[in-house]
Amino acid sequence: SKLIILMLSIAYMVILTSCKQTNDPIITADKVDKVVILVKSENEKDRSWEAEDQNFLKALIENINATLGEKDENTQNFDIELTPDQKKYDYKIDFYNNGEVVQEVEISQVNKLKIDKEEYTIKEDREKELNSLKNHVLSVVR
Repeated sequence: SKLIILMLSIAYMVILTSCKQTNDPIITADKVDKVVILVKSENEKDRSWEAEDQNFLKALIENINATLGEKDENTQNFDIELTPDQKKYDYKIDFYNNGEVVQEVEISQVNKLKIDKEEYTIKEDREKELNSLKNHVLSVVR
């Protein structure tokens, strides 16, 4: 009976593994036609920016993917030192398609990344990519 339980457990794990979603957490640029970016800080007024340029959308999505460890040789690197305050800002990136929000990305508490409802803690080995993403956003907001 232990062998049967073991076999059933293995079969169950195989089924679960094969059913696991393999979609990337970030939407692709071809499914997005606009982005709205909002940066909030305690000491300054909120800043925002909108873009519909496909090249910008693609570069931004590549930077988010790099933060999650999916770096590509085309990823733009914004390697400028952030101030301690800039690291603490709250960043919100909403991707749209035909006027509807199709994905929300938030960066908060220095190293927390939230994509829709999925939360990630960005570890030190990805801090450079996270700071590059923040710099990319800061380079366009007014």
